[in-house]
Amino acid sequence: MIDDLDRGIMRILTRNGRTPYTTVARELGTSEATVRQRVARLQESGTLRIVALSDPLTLGHQSVRLMIRVRDLTPRAVAKSLADLPMINHVALCAGSQDIFLEGTCRDQAQLVQLLDVIRMLPGVSEVQVLLLLELFKDYSWDGLASAVGQGVTAE
Repeated sequence: MIDDLDRGIMRILTRNGRTPYTTVARELGTSEATVRQRVARLQESGTLRIVALSDPLTLGHQSVRLMIRVRDLTPRAVAKSLADLPMINHVALCAGSQDIFLEGTCRDQAQLVQLLDVIRMLPGVSEVQVLLLLELFKDYSWDGLASAVGQGVTAE
């Protein structure tokens, strides 16, 4: 369970993941040791991950979204196989006409073709729908999601 102090820590780190624990502690009226312990617990439980995000398009890379339909295997089994691919950075089961949603980044078109070949040959994959991103107007960072319904780190 997370409490109000955990939510406060996550809210501050959402703004800037490099905020010093002393600053977080001061803003929340607690000790640096408490913040350090709380962050460690949140990270160990998988509730919090502090990462650097970049826009792959500004780096000249191909950013791709894929919708996968599964046959003969469970979507969960196929998703686990897809999660092992190094070019894939997001894998989710979904409901609707497709079974799995993927986000990936490839350094160039040749690597994208290679990724699609690998995915199409995986057992259980029956259909792949490809969406190439041309320009990002809002990313999927936690900061971008913080104000979305149900995504805030504050108690709602």
